[in-house]
Amino acid sequence: MRHKTSGYYLLLILAGLLVAASCKKTSEQAYISNNYSGSGAPGDVLTFTVNESVGGYTVYNESNKQYVNGSFTTYTGDLNGLFKVYTNGAFYYSVEMPGQVFTGNFPTGRLNNDLSYGVSQQSDATSGLISGNYVYMHISRSAVNGSSGNREWGILSVYANGTWTKQGYCNDTGSLQKLMPDEYTAAVPPVNPADSGTWIVDPIYSNKLIMNQFHSTDTLTGFPIASDTGAVFIMDLGYGHGFLIGLKLLDGDLNKIRGNYGYSDVRFDAGTGGGKFSVNDSSYNVQWWRADSYAKIRNGTFGALNQCTVLKNVFYARNIIFYGETVDYFAFVSGPYFMEFQFMNNKFRSYGLGARLP
Repeated sequence: MRHKTSGYYLLLILAGLLVAASCKKTSEQAYISNNYSGSGAPGDVLTFTVNESVGGYTVYNESNKQYVNGSFTTYTGDLNGLFKVYTNGAFYYSVEMPGQVFTGNFPTGRLNNDLSYGVSQQSDATSGLISGNYVYMHISRSAVNGSSGNREWGILSVYANGTWTKQGYCNDTGSLQKLMPDEYTAAVPPVNPADSGTWIVDPIYSNKLIMNQFHSTDTLTGFPIASDTGAVFIMDLGYGHGFLIGLKLLDGDLNKIRGNYGYSDVRFDAGTGGGKFSVNDSSYNVQWWRADSYAKIRNGTFGALNQCTVLKNVFYARNIIFYGETVDYFAFVSGPYFMEFQFMNNKFRSYGLGARLP
């Protein structure tokens, strides 16, 4: 059972003071921060306070009651807008769309908490725009279908009547069906989904959802953000189970992939990096940049991307060269929101979360 933190707003105030104390004040504007709520890879509920004007951040890990604070620098040039964090002897990376979403792969109050995502605490979970179908990735280190070389993706459907359904798939056979997004030809939402439940808006925090499951007594936490141009849905699955991040499938021709997307990624071997994917909207070729944990940057080009026939917010390219290796690449978009995952020889290679850069 997940529990709310009783001193939630007090903790936000303390978090803001930690950010301010860690950085020299340059103006009154420097104390204005953006606050985000979301989840980390082990399934921790997290609160982020980010002040871009002074380059400071604080994370409160609600699950183990730990604080982490630090600083970042912002790239210019090819990686303009990407944040670089140096801590624990290595470089990590982060992306912020101010007042909307924040993601990074730096430590967040627990060992091995290596990829996290938060949505603005000003988001309105009562908005009817959160209803719809989301193509999700499961962010977790747990084995899927019996192997750590597998990863789960799927379709999460959120209904205005206060119910939800979920159907997962995998890159290899097992209890989850072997299927990749470009191979999906069924209806949306899927018929007879494997998981379902109910949701209500948290009566205290209107940016959160309380989510119950029909097959379990656990209560989960949802963090949505939605507009006419795109939506993200975070479902925290509880410690040890990771979290789902879904990007909303839009109607008609609104599913576009274009522009510059910053990302933070994690590899199968726990290596971390970050960078940019730049998509030419006419050719669907992709220019890429990636910085590793030593801040060494490599770049290249691959393409062209194909749009999935049914899941039109997913784009893919098979047998492309990325970072010196031959991989299958999948990119998910919903307006400015972005995520991607890669497989090599049908085994998980990496996944990344991000958003459009300036």
